[in-house]
Amino acid sequence: MLTVAEVADYLKTTTTTVYRWLKEGKLTATKIGKEWRIDETLLNDLLSQNKNTAGTYGEFWRSLRKSEHILLITNKNSEVALFEAAFFTRALSEGATLMKGCWWQDEDEVVEQYTRLGLDAASLIKDGILSVFDLSKLYKNEGIAGPIEAWRKSLEKAAARSSGSRLWASGSPKINCCGSDPQLLLAFEAKLNETIRNAPVIGVCPYSLEHECNMEHFEKMMSLMNQHSGVAFYSNERYNLLRR
Repeated sequence: MLTVAEVADYLKTTTTTVYRWLKEGKLTATKIGKEWRIDETLLNDLLSQNKNTAGTYGEFWRSLRKSEHILLITNKNSEVALFEAAFFTRALSEGATLMKGCWWQDEDEVVEQYTRLGLDAASLIKDGILSVFDLSKLYKNEGIAGPIEAWRKSLEKAAARSSGSRLWASGSPKINCCGSDPQLLLAFEAKLNETIRNAPVIGVCPYSLEHECNMEHFEKMMSLMNQHSGVAFYSNERYNLLRR
């Protein structure tokens, strides 16, 4: 019989998240005195069920290398949050440090979206596991150096948390997020690729085709493929990952 703290450690999450799962009925527990106890066998059964229903998510995670910088193309803006919530949930299972970079998204709204999708982002931020940056504001104030420094700081934080820990990071730009000239974004992505190449990081850059600028400059998005280790197409929790 495991304590809440032991389950949180086992699942690489926070005790706040475990208590929320208990309240929502996602976990079954027995109260002994003032403490909750979770049956390890039932917990493993639940994890097995989740693994079996993961479908293409599991296939996608298994295809990831030790270091990645993946361009991910989605059909809708809402699919970005769906992907990122699943992405960061998977990252927690290996004890990773998490980083979210916002370009067109609002930071508070992202946290709320993750929470609705089952990822307790507020607790992860409080515990120093997840960092959320306004990359658009950093770029406006400091140019390319601003967002790049946010990625560097996140890599350093991951290294400081524990030996061998990887950074799992997602920043969702759009072609005009660095200005009307698409070449500015290409310059940023090239610099980012140079910064994180061979680093212990799983980095994903989701682009939504719902943004008209991405559709209008699709040829530039094709050029972006050269700055990434692979290209993934994502829709309805289904993936197709292509390697260069």
